[in-house]
Amino acid sequence: MNMKAGHDARETHGAIVAFPLSGRTNLIRRCAAELEAVHGEAAIAYWRTACRGLADDLGKLGCDEDDIHHQVMDFQTEVQLEMMRRYTERLEAGADADPETGHRART
Repeated sequence: MNMKAGHDARETHGAIVAFPLSGRTNLIRRCAAELEAVHGEAAIAYWRTACRGLADDLGKLGCDEDDIHHQVMDFQTEVQLEMMRRYTERLEAGADADPETGHRART
């Protein structure tokens, strides 16, 4: 069964489980902003913690491991897309790609 009504849905054992990120725009934006602000090991640790937290939440909602995996992968994609969107907005505004400086780099 394929069902689309403004959000992604997956069929698991005859039951439809709505993709939970449709209501988590703030989580996606917060993660994108945080990942722009931290680098190296701190960024890796933050990213792992965010993904594990989402996986734990999905497990508590009764999602199976396969569905959790797919939804965490979808989350990772959405965060990457948000980071690209933010980067593009800064470039269009004439700002540097670095969110901390806010100015175009001199060459």
